[in-house]
Amino acid sequence: MPHTSAPALDTRLQAFFDRFSMASDALDLDALGGCFADPFLAADPTGAHPVPRDAFLRALPKRAEMFADAGIGAPSLTSLTHQRLDDHYLLVRTEWSAPRLAGDGSVPLSSSFLLYDDGTDLRVALYLNHQGLPSSTGA
Repeated sequence: MPHTSAPALDTRLQAFFDRFSMASDALDLDALGGCFADPFLAADPTGAHPVPRDAFLRALPKRAEMFADAGIGAPSLTSLTHQRLDDHYLLVRTEWSAPRLAGDGSVPLSSSFLLYDDGTDLRVALYLNHQGLPSSTGA
């Protein structure tokens, strides 16, 4: 059963994803680095693997370039649900919408996060991307 969280957690969770979204949009690597554990686990349809935070941050500019090459703009968060797993971990499901640069609609994206909560800060322990990079044609 999903946990009914205290307002303090809801506020912290929203602040975390606001910071994460703004840092992603601006490609602010210092701010993004503060959002992730070192190392963290990255997973996608091809499997899961541990990722050192510095290696992840170095790869982000290339990821942004790949989105642009695919004709897709910066995604914006459209929904967020969470479940408290225990005193230290939250499972967060997110939905995002990324505009097509050609102006013909948007691309839905989804990801889940296992966040470690030390009582003050939240950090990504696991990042699960539910699909690969969409193509510019939508195929």
